[in-house]
Amino acid sequence: MKKLLLGLFLTTMPLVGCGTDEGSTLPDASEFVVTADQQEMSIEQRDAAPGEQAPEVGAANISVSENELACWVVLEYCRHPNTGIPHCTATGCTRAEAIRNCEALIRRTCG
Repeated sequence: MKKLLLGLFLTTMPLVGCGTDEGSTLPDASEFVVTADQQEMSIEQRDAAPGEQAPEVGAANISVSENELACWVVLEYCRHPNTGIPHCTATGCTRAEAIRNCEALIRRTCG
């Protein structure tokens, strides 16, 4: 009986671990961008939460637009696990600001 229960346990265990990794997929709001110099990236536009402040600018993966302190971009991945291209989140930025800041972060961080 113990062997039967152990066998059932071992055969069902891998089924529990199977499934999609929802944390590594791109959000639906992501936009794929190809710049003039053929740099591919995905940018997710998001709104700041009430009272949310821009993160510390000294971090390597953060860029705050000089003329607009309400705009910041975070480089989330140099190579996203699903797409293989860089992925940024932009908060409070225009599309042009998001692309410019994401591209600068890619050059500075990803090498």
